[in-house]
Amino acid sequence: MLKTLFGHILYGCYWLTNNYILSLILFALLMQLLMLPLGIKQQKNMVKQAALRPKEMAIRKKYAGRTDQVTMQKMNNELMELQQAEGYNPLAGCLPLIIQMIIIFPLYQVVIKPLQYVGGISKEVCEALASHFNLSGSTTQIEIASKINSGVEIPDAITVGEKTIEGIKATIEGARAIPDVTLFGQDLGVTPLSAFGHSYWWLIFIPLLNLGVMYLSQFLSKKLSYRSVQQEMTQSSSMKIMTLVLPLMTMFITFNFAAAIGVYWIFRTILSIVQQIVLAKAMPYPTFTEEDYKMAEKEMKARKTGRSYNSYEKKYMEKNDGEAPPFRSLHHIDDDDD
Repeated sequence: MLKTLFGHILYGCYWLTNNYILSLILFALLMQLLMLPLGIKQQKNMVKQAALRPKEMAIRKKYAGRTDQVTMQKMNNELMELQQAEGYNPLAGCLPLIIQMIIIFPLYQVVIKPLQYVGGISKEVCEALASHFNLSGSTTQIEIASKINSGVEIPDAITVGEKTIEGIKATIEGARAIPDVTLFGQDLGVTPLSAFGHSYWWLIFIPLLNLGVMYLSQFLSKKLSYRSVQQEMTQSSSMKIMTLVLPLMTMFITFNFAAAIGVYWIFRTILSIVQQIVLAKAMPYPTFTEEDYKMAEKEMKARKTGRSYNSYEKKYMEKNDGEAPPFRSLHHIDDDDD
């Protein structure tokens, strides 16, 4: 259902531009606007999480130096109680990501299959053409469109395995469009990997640009996204490695995909970067002073926990105007010693 909807939108973009590359750029812009509310919701959730930082730090300070399982469970319970009291739901940040993933997969399928979703050609005919031209891979339909537009002869019947598909040539001639995959006169239906040694050698810069913009996106995402205290504590070198691995993987993929997809990814990544910067400026994370952290500690100490106090704690509170005593190991929580 989503693929059909996105297919109609992409065809509308092609109808307006009469060029597949330009239609992909317009399509990417429309999809980014469609998913903008999800980005806004995610940013709001991170801002709400960031606002809890002083109180979270106060709770962690209270249990500092104790790593036994019982103590850690008690600390985690208090952190959850804090989140509930402040109206923050840690799972709320997952929903926008899940929705985006649901959208991205059918979106990608539409983008790499222009013969089906722009040309209106059946999947069966597209597979027959791929077999005829001995093409395979995700961007086969873009490469086929390039070949058809270059004027290669299309047979009327193609045999795939034991089955013969008839009326191929008539289907191509009757298609509502054979997507034009050129830009500024350059055919982007070929892969950058095949550009070496040819006049269109400059297509190798498309994967390199993907590497650059993807790395910038990863860097800004890490810089502009809020990281909780726990995330900062558990940050490892593997996370830093992933910041470079993903851009390298993207570069490798775009070397082997039709150049049109590389251009599309560059534009999509740039739009994502712009959105990150705009949302970070529009909804910045709160900043705190040392005084804010001290006030949070006092507030968390004064907050009623609902549990009973032992004799040591009661005596401490009597001597200190009701202030709760500093936390002691849970292994001694029931001790009555002074």
